[in-house]
Amino acid sequence: MPDPTDRRSRYEIEALERHAAAQAKYNHTRIEICAPRREDVARIALFVTLMQYRGSKHDGARAVVRMAMVDLLVDAGFDREAAGKTFDSMVPRVGDDLDSYLMKRKADRAVRNGWRARNGLASLPDRSAADKE
Repeated sequence: MPDPTDRRSRYEIEALERHAAAQAKYNHTRIEICAPRREDVARIALFVTLMQYRGSKHDGARAVVRMAMVDLLVDAGFDREAAGKTFDSMVPRVGDDLDSYLMKRKADRAVRNGWRARNGLASLPDRSAADKE
């Protein structure tokens, strides 16, 4: 039953319902084939950027990456100083943040340990060995 307080036209309501149905179908298909969402691709791109930035020995390249990131955030309406502080605070945490993301995605322990090693983090314990004792 339609909400009597809803002031949208029937056309608007039907358009929203069509959009919701199409989005549900898209999500179902995406999940079925295990395709990443746009947010997943963006998150991975950020992890790669931060790892490359942190691992670079070339100060000039690091400055270019940081400036581009901060400038884009400023263009998007954020405060320059706050954007720089946010970027700088993310760099040392990238390994832990990536591991947390992979854990939430239920990545295999060996995969997580590979990325943990690349980021200077200790390997995860082998729980199966502890279970045998």
